[in-house]
Amino acid sequence: MSVGLNARQFTTAWIDGTRRRRELVVAVLGIVASLLMSRLVLAIDIAALAAIVIPVALIAIGLKPRLGLYLIFAIVLFFDGISLDPFMLPGRYISFSLQTTLHLTGAILIPLEMLVLLTACVWLAQATMRRQIAFRGGAFGRTILLFAGVLVFAVVRGLASGANFNYSFWESRFLFGMVLAYVLAANTVRTRAHVRTLTTLIFVGVGLSAIEAVFRKFALINNGLLGAAQENWFSHEDVVIWGVLLVLVFAQSVFGAPRWQRILGPMIALIAVFAMLVSERRAGLIAVLIALALFTFALVKINRKAFFLIGTPAIIVVAIYLPLFWNNAGTMGQFARAVRSISSSADARDAASNAWRDLEAINVRATIASDPLIGIGFGRPFLQVVTVPDISFFEFWNYESHHNILWVWMKTGAFGFICFFMLMFGGIARSVWLAKSLHERELKVFAIVSMSTIVMALVYCYVDLGLSATRIPLLIGVVLGTLGVLDRIQQEDSAQAVASAPATNYAALRTIRFAS
Repeated sequence: MSVGLNARQFTTAWIDGTRRRRELVVAVLGIVASLLMSRLVLAIDIAALAAIVIPVALIAIGLKPRLGLYLIFAIVLFFDGISLDPFMLPGRYISFSLQTTLHLTGAILIPLEMLVLLTACVWLAQATMRRQIAFRGGAFGRTILLFAGVLVFAVVRGLASGANFNYSFWESRFLFGMVLAYVLAANTVRTRAHVRTLTTLIFVGVGLSAIEAVFRKFALINNGLLGAAQENWFSHEDVVIWGVLLVLVFAQSVFGAPRWQRILGPMIALIAVFAMLVSERRAGLIAVLIALALFTFALVKINRKAFFLIGTPAIIVVAIYLPLFWNNAGTMGQFARAVRSISSSADARDAASNAWRDLEAINVRATIASDPLIGIGFGRPFLQVVTVPDISFFEFWNYESHHNILWVWMKTGAFGFICFFMLMFGGIARSVWLAKSLHERELKVFAIVSMSTIVMALVYCYVDLGLSATRIPLLIGVVLGTLGVLDRIQQEDSAQAVASAPATNYAALRTIRFAS
């Protein structure tokens, strides 16, 4: 009997089973911890909760900087930081500067970016002490370095032209955060297990976010507890985050996933879709629709059978849904409303929003035309060729444009715009190639989810403030950084498996011999 038990521990099936059980335990503990933390927020003061969480987080990051990356990713996926929902209260303290939340004079740093900086410093310090700074640039290393240089130039350009330092710092900080998140992901995500953890964080974190959004709708919004202003109900980028989960569930149905995720996936996806509908965020809904369409078409190259199994029913559903709900203003008609608003704006709210963005676009294009090569730099307001309706309650209304993609060109110039799209389009192309060429299901799933994430971010940021806020840049940074090393992860895992196979068999033989 001892021979059988000892030999069994060297089989790949036993190792894979152990990993799956460990992953399930970690996911359950994560869910329980999230629920307990949310309950603590309601039961005790936020400062007392911070006194418990912050030391634990600092110790964990000090031991393993990769845990800091996981924490950053989980925060981005769950907390929106905008809503007045009590469950989102920690997100507000995490996503806003200490000057805003704690009224500390001069404290313009945001705790989330402090966490990114701390994780990067710990990673670099540990590598330095080991005298092994094995820096990995990944597939986009040179491009991200060029983009970082462009950002530095845009800051200097703005300051040299009389920009206010605080405004310059605020505008550029999130794109610098994207660069730093890329570096962290490319250098701390090194195995399939690490990629699997990121995927599990998406499943659990975004799943809980969608469940909480539905709770918010029925328990808080419908009872008037979040006020009458719809802008305070849901964050603008929430739909993009929920869309990542939706694509993940579809990708796992094509390439495979742990059993518990395959079982819970369809139910969680339906909750995420319902959360999208009740949020009524048309920019995010359009982004999700385009990403799902590209995901479906990508299957033609990746898995043709899956394309026919998913694409054909999807086309039939869309062909029935759009005519049926075209003029429906209720919850179920929100996807149709989003599509309809592209060409017409029957809804007064949509018409006003479109008109405001059209006027702002005139001003943005005029500013780009004034200095198309090197841009105007961060911290300088863009031109006001035409008068837009007053939104001066937003302090950066004439610094950060809703046309956030054009905002990159306006601030960093043509070269920065080119570098940015080299990253984005390079990420999309590489995602499709990796999803087709890689063998491991975790890596294929993450690759196709990365493609959809980048597409949704681009579509959303074309009409809204995504790159000049915290969540979208950090999400893109982690996704691109991991995507840049996926093929290397597979090669290293394969090489390690081949190298360890003879030693493992030898150890098993020694055990059998000794027992006999």
